Amino acid sequence: MRVAICDDEKICRAQALDIATDYAEERQDREVVFEMFEESEALLQAIRAGAQFDILVLDIVMPGMNGIELGQALRDAGYDGKIIYLTSSEEYAIDSFRIRAFHYLLKPIERQSFFAAMDEAVNSIAIKKDRSLIVKTKESNARVTFDSLLYAELAKRSVVYHLTDGKTLESTTLRTTFTEAAQPLLADRRFAACGASMAVNLHHVTMVESEAIVFSNGEKVFLGKKACRDLRALWNEYWLSAEG
Repeated sequence: MRVAICDDEKICRAQALDIATDYAEERQDREVVFEMFEESEALLQAIRAGAQFDILVLDIVMPGMNGIELGQALRDAGYDGKIIYLTSSEEYAIDSFRIRAFHYLLKPIERQSFFAAMDEAVNSIAIKKDRSLIVKTKESNARVTFDSLLYAELAKRSVVYHLTDGKTLESTTLRTTFTEAAQPLLADRRFAACGASMAVNLHHVTMVESEAIVFSNGEKVFLGKKACRDLRALWNEYWLSAEG
């Protein structure tokens, strides 16, 4: 698991590196690797160039692009990893929620708080990556991870699974109701029922409009006012919970 730490202050960066090094040494079974960045733009360019980070630990107050702006730019580009913010002030809490921040740590960083936040983030990622379901199609059986699924919807008598890479999988004809078929998904806090014919992965929803929802890959699905109103409440609840 790869973690990027971005802080423009040399002293804070050194402190974060010391605590991160201790964490990696004490959690050797998790294979956590840290990489340091001095500027938001450098980290943004690295990710755009293909660097993969499961967790970002970002200072908020930085020259040029601050941590909130960096988080927004990454979310807009489809980044779906965990973001932990570091700051000396609590005034950015609402802004960090808008970026779907996983945690919010005050400076100076406390070793125990950092360890707890990292453990929670790492465990959450591990669980999400492991969960999956088998979709029986006309051609074969396909394993679909929950993390790669945007939403599932009833189409005639089959379930169509929409994936983050734009592909879809269509199940064989259902011999039960959609709700029963989607139960493995709905048992996971990431998913919410939207009416009687759709299960939505809240973790991949970036916006709930008045009549449509927008996913992390830019796909927009129109649902209607009532469905969006109900889903918005569940979406907000999810991001305020530990699962989000």
